[in-house]
Formats: sequence, C-alpha cells, structure tokens
Amino acid sequence: MSTRWFCAALALTTAVGAGACGSPPPDPTALLHQAKMLVDAAHSVHFQLSSSGAQGTGPVITGGSGELVRPASFSGMLNVALSGFAVDVNVVSTGGSFFVKLPTDTSYLPANPGDYGFADPAQLLDSQHGVSGLLLLCQSTALSSDDRYNGEQLHEVGCKLPGNAVAELLTSADPSQGVAATFGVTADNQLRKVVLDGPFYSATKHSTFTLVLDKYGENVSITAPPSPG
Repeated sequence: MSTRWFCAALALTTAVGAGACGSPPPDPTALLHQAKMLVDAAHSVHFQLSSSGAQGTGPVITGGSGELVRPASFSGMLNVALSGFAVDVNVVSTGGSFFVKLPTDTSYLPANPGDYGFADPAQLLDSQHGVSGLLLLCQSTALSSDDRYNGEQLHEVGCKLPGNAVAELLTSADPSQGVAATFGVTADNQLRKVVLDGPFYSATKHSTFTLVLDKYGENVSITAPPSPG
C-alpha cells in the first residue's frame, strides 16, 4: 500500500492519522513573530472591532471600523454606549490630534479619547505599544485548534497578556489582572484576528473584544479635518 493511501486510511480510522502523516504543527512563538513582522511592515490596515459583554458606568466602546495608517493615524467610526444610548462617533486621529464628530455635530471637534472610554486608536499600528507589540508579550503561549474566518484558515495561538499593556492600548478597570488572548494567523502569516478577554470595564466582570485586521498595505491617506468655519 502506498504511503498516500495508508495515510488516507489511517486518517479515517484514528484521530491522530492526519497529524501523523501531515506536516508538523507550526511553532506558536514563531507564528507570532512572523505575524508581527507583517503588521509592522504594512503601510495601512483596515480594522473591525466588536465586543461581547462590554458594560460600564461611563462611556463604553462596543465596536467600530476604519482605516489605520502608519505611523499613527486613524479614520473611521466607533460605536460607544453612553448613559444607556448607543452612539456612533466619527473619529479622525492624526499627527497627535484627536477629533470626533457626534451625530448632532456638523463638523469635527478636538477631543480626548479617554472621554469616550478608550485609548487613541491611532496607536494600534505602533510597533512597540500597538497590537503587534502584544504579540511579543504573550505568556504561557500554546497552539490552539485551527479556525476559519471568511473562508480563510487561521492558526490560532492562545496566551496570557499583562493587563497593563492591554490597558494602554484599549482600556482596563484593573490593569493588575492579566488578559486572555487568542491570535488568529493566516497561512501567509498575516495577523487576522485578535480576541481579548479581560476586566475592561469592571474589575469583577470580564468582557471580550474581537479585532479583525485585513486589507494590508492599501493606498490610504488620512488628513486632519478642517477647522469649524
């Protein structure tokens, strides 16, 4: 019996068949390093953010989408829960300045991202303090079962992240607590999905954020909005 047919028969009769005859599983630490290199090399990335269980007494970011451009620019919309109301906030952040446009506004106004319950999203592409920086802070790193996103196969790596590092990038009600993370990496080493579970808005109740990164390196530019006339 040929090796090919032997492997096929073995895969049908035992759970270890495919692993025994296929390629060895990827090294999780190497996957994270390769994914970081591609994020750090990208001029721009599109991102989508969603959440589960995000609740708090003040402003709470629940989702959003937009464009990130290196070195530190963002343009898009963030979904914020404020005093029981869901508000879509248009945001432009570039050159160290942060601007928002609420549904009741006619133009963008300077603001502080902390007033809306989140850190400045423009820093997400920062190679040290952004999302790629988290990849090198993983503790107890382990390879999880593969997943799929929009038809892509993802190698998933689970780990524990320092709470203070995640707090700088997103938010945290208790930075002393660690954050459980799962990173989904494509076959060509792009970081596609980041799932973070931690005490973001309550020290006693966890919530989950899912960040999806795609459209690496598209021709995108972001400029500050005009001053109100």
